[in-house]
Amino acid sequence: MMQILKSYLKKTWHAWLALFVLVIGVACFFSFNGAMYHDPLVRVSQVKTHKTGAESDQYGNRVKTYSQKITASFLNTKQAHETIKLTNSYDTSYALNEPVRPGQQLFLTHDGHGQWSIKNARHDMLWMPLAVFVLGAMLILTGRHGRLMLLTLFMNVGLFIFFIWLNTQIPHSNVFVLFVFFSILTTILTLGLLMGFRSRQTWVIITTVLATSLVTLSLSALIFTILHNQGVYYEHMEFVTENPETLFMAMTLVGVLGAVMDEATDMTATLFSLKRERPDISNGELIKAGRNMGGEIFGALNNVLFLIFIAEQLPMAVLFLRNGNNWSFTYISNLSIGMIQTLISAIGIVLTVPIGLLCFKLFTLRKGENDK
Repeated sequence: MMQILKSYLKKTWHAWLALFVLVIGVACFFSFNGAMYHDPLVRVSQVKTHKTGAESDQYGNRVKTYSQKITASFLNTKQAHETIKLTNSYDTSYALNEPVRPGQQLFLTHDGHGQWSIKNARHDMLWMPLAVFVLGAMLILTGRHGRLMLLTLFMNVGLFIFFIWLNTQIPHSNVFVLFVFFSILTTILTLGLLMGFRSRQTWVIITTVLATSLVTLSLSALIFTILHNQGVYYEHMEFVTENPETLFMAMTLVGVLGAVMDEATDMTATLFSLKRERPDISNGELIKAGRNMGGEIFGALNNVLFLIFIAEQLPMAVLFLRNGNNWSFTYISNLSIGMIQTLISAIGIVLTVPIGLLCFKLFTLRKGENDK
């Protein structure tokens, strides 16, 4: 084990050294590029904090309150290098404001009457070097596959931004229809780039993903129509600026697409491996293997989706419950929409198995035909 590690480090030490230098360079750049920002930016040099008391509400929530006197100097604008005095108030819940620390950089806002106040803290000094390190380490550890993964990641981000922009530019556009095209493009390009456009396995997965997503969304729309959307509280979707039903279906489509793509890739790769190793394997054995594979993936993948959803909604759910709301209202306001999306994704995960087996059989009709 140690010899393998030494051999690996001997081959890649120069890449790790270059990455380390690059991260240090990025960190230094973002530490001293304050003059490049348009919004007023200051660096905190001194902070004096003192406790101002404690507060409680009728629900038994108690917090300690603090006040800070801050000395800072401007990093940009015409007031660069000038010193300014600021105040900051916060409590131990950190609901509205957070404590300020020496060395921190803050964006300010001006009220037009000579008063400066803190707008928000600057965070790119931390996450930009960290992002460079993570991406660089991924490239070094995974090689060509990592480069392809990053290519598809940036491509999907670009496609997402383009379709959002397209939705804002086309009057009365249907966001769900736009994201149907987004889903088709991102599925074909992502899987094609990662696995090869000429591979039959790639097209089995693409067909499985698109067909399963279509069936899942169609089934969901049919159920919503029959039930007249009872139990679907669109009014609790955040910051909705257009038809909430189409926006909900677009959100659900993207979620289903990710879950189905994950399962379809694993299941199809396993089926092709079995077909290569045992060309004479019977249909019954393939179906059994696909069902076993789907059953193993379903439990873990569905729980992952649920836990991601719970993690996202946990802060608001706790806030609602701590402020006197009952479980029913908390569920309706924060959890119902996400729970429905999770259930629809679970349906898609289940449907992936039979649809994937059917697509695999259709693409391998000729006996003894293998795929690279």
